[in-house]
Amino acid sequence: MIARPLRVGVVGASYASGTHLPVYAELAEAGIVELVAVATAHLETADAVAAKFGIPHAHVGFEALCEDPDVDLVDVATRPSRHKDMALAAIAAGKHVLCEAPLAPTVDDGLAMARAAADAGVCGVVDMQSRFRPGIAELRRLVLDGWVGRVDNIVAHAFYPTFTLPAAAAASGWCADAGDGASSLRVHGLHTTDILRWTFGELSDVTGTAATRQPDWPGPTGPIPATSVDSSAFTARTAGGAVVSVHTSWVAPFGAGWRLVVHGSEGVLVAEAAGHTGHFPVGLSGARLGDDGLRTLLPAEGTATEPFALLVRALAMGDTDDIPTFDDGVAALRVAAAVDAESFATVPTTTEES
Repeated sequence: MIARPLRVGVVGASYASGTHLPVYAELAEAGIVELVAVATAHLETADAVAAKFGIPHAHVGFEALCEDPDVDLVDVATRPSRHKDMALAAIAAGKHVLCEAPLAPTVDDGLAMARAAADAGVCGVVDMQSRFRPGIAELRRLVLDGWVGRVDNIVAHAFYPTFTLPAAAAASGWCADAGDGASSLRVHGLHTTDILRWTFGELSDVTGTAATRQPDWPGPTGPIPATSVDSSAFTARTAGGAVVSVHTSWVAPFGAGWRLVVHGSEGVLVAEAAGHTGHFPVGLSGARLGDDGLRTLLPAEGTATEPFALLVRALAMGDTDDIPTFDDGVAALRVAAAVDAESFATVPTTTEES
């Protein structure tokens, strides 16, 4: 039982209006949180969101929200390029921080955020909410219980048509700009990376490639130039020595969703979702030696916001064992950095004749 509800302030209202804010409103009715403040860049936007969700304080700018004495937790629900300054301001004000994924555009920015939170003694959480999908949590439990025996091979695919669709490009066109810190590798790829790390331990020997295959997206008034990575693949090894491969794209017109297969010495587990695991339910099937074939272990059920609600509930109740931290966010960024280093390294050239 919590002594009083966790008092939440949300920075950003675009993505949050359809995801985070409805969850906080629902949890507030249950007495688990209080949604006390929202901040956007413009007063009219902040006022409109505050009125819609019954939020008492509407602020212009994240600085004002971070200084609000009624706020315990600052939820940074903006594009990655803005995360560091917002999180550091919240931490300096003594607030706990829940930051959207990816944690930051770079490893160095993520490290600065993690160190600041540790030095201040506040909680830094990155919203890799896929851990709270029941299908993924059950896969992890079975792996740790030895259901598949020795884990030998893991294959993950995340193929989505997202930015081949005008509506998606219109809603999240900023993802096209590499400078904003998002990409197929750093969004869908890093959610999968976090699932792998959480289940199998740290990844090593990361090697891979990434590319921008679709140079423009279909926007509402014409093409949107795209510089961010839209396709990536990497291999790695788990702490137990299993071989891993991950392949992602968010410009696959016929992309069928997300799939993760764990092959072990005694069985196999198959987790599947129709879309990004943070928003689509995950079904789990499996088979062990002697079985006739795969059988359903857990159906794909749940709402789009269920994992975020479970994450916030756990945080509010102090049940933090499975909550992804800023350190987890940095570890995932290191994987992306390793892939980027191989994909975009400058090849030395010379004009001298041999």
